[in-house]
Amino acid sequence: MADKQKLADQIRSNVEMAKEGEKKRKGGKTGLPKSASSNAYVAPHRHCTICQCPIAKKREPPVCGDSKCEDEFESRQRQRKRWNMLLYIAPAIMIGALVLQLMAST
Repeated sequence: MADKQKLADQIRSNVEMAKEGEKKRKGGKTGLPKSASSNAYVAPHRHCTICQCPIAKKREPPVCGDSKCEDEFESRQRQRKRWNMLLYIAPAIMIGALVLQLMAST
């Protein structure tokens, strides 16, 4: 019985701590300055999809200028296109085989 009471007290204290944490975070502040003149300013950016180094937000494709990253990105794009085609072709072949089987049985 004492264990249940102790567990209930721990749960209540965790709930209270979580509520306090929410109150502190409600401001939505990231802690980073918005001014470019500050030393800690971080410009809006995104990351290379291969090596994760920072690149400009407008960069397309989203890779850095390194040839290794560009080659890897192109390889991934080709592989993605092949899988997308396979997702359409495989069911079409199965449906076609089913239709042929139904037509042959009648």
